[in-house]
Amino acid sequence: MPPIRRSNLGRRTRRAIISQNVRGNQTQVERAEENEWRRAHIAQVRAAQSSPQIQQNVVRTPAINAGLNRAAFEYNSAIAYKDIRCVDIGSLSVVCQHCNALKFQSETPGLCCAGGKVKLPVLTHPPEPLHSLLYGNTIQSKHFLENTQKYNGCFQMKSFGAQVVDVPGYSPTFKIQGQIHHRAGALLPLPNEDHKFLQIHFVGDSAIELDQRCAIFTATKREMIEQLQNLLHEHNELVRLFKTALDMI
Repeated sequence: MPPIRRSNLGRRTRRAIISQNVRGNQTQVERAEENEWRRAHIAQVRAAQSSPQIQQNVVRTPAINAGLNRAAFEYNSAIAYKDIRCVDIGSLSVVCQHCNALKFQSETPGLCCAGGKVKLPVLTHPPEPLHSLLYGNTIQSKHFLENTQKYNGCFQMKSFGAQVVDVPGYSPTFKIQGQIHHRAGALLPLPNEDHKFLQIHFVGDSAIELDQRCAIFTATKREMIEQLQNLLHEHNELVRLFKTALDMI
């Protein structure tokens, strides 16, 4: 009887080749750290599976997972999704010893910076008054942080574009088909139309431009909108580029 031939397909997959290359580029210290992490993770999983309560949860897991198929499009407020084990991935409680990045417990050790091999430059502080609004403790700063989405919408340069195929009633989710894109539009509006999105930067009158931005969201403060407007006109490279292009035209 001829011997049974074992398939070598698993060693030829793209994922297996990438894993081999990563392991080959690791130092002995990094490989020892990863092996220790894997041993601790496997021991933790086995210890959890040995608990009777966890075993009962494991038995019900396939049914729960099957019920979560396309659950994002059929959200049910009566279901406590946070209590489902396959949904809750925990908190960012792991700190990388190389780059101090916050990670989830199940993330691999070198996912953030490849064990210290990848080093990004330190981010510079944003110019004023944005820096004080983001990191300050004043009343204006607290107001800005509580309404960042509204202030961001006042300076939105593009609109969201997609082919919507289904919008359920009273639901925060919707289905789209095809590719998501951003609609920039023309730099100037058509005759008898108001300036909107990127076009507001080219009104030509700072006061009128400020009035249009404040009318988008009434919960914003006029003096803060004016400060941010001057900041973008002075420091934002895209706004300066578009203004230069309009002047050339």
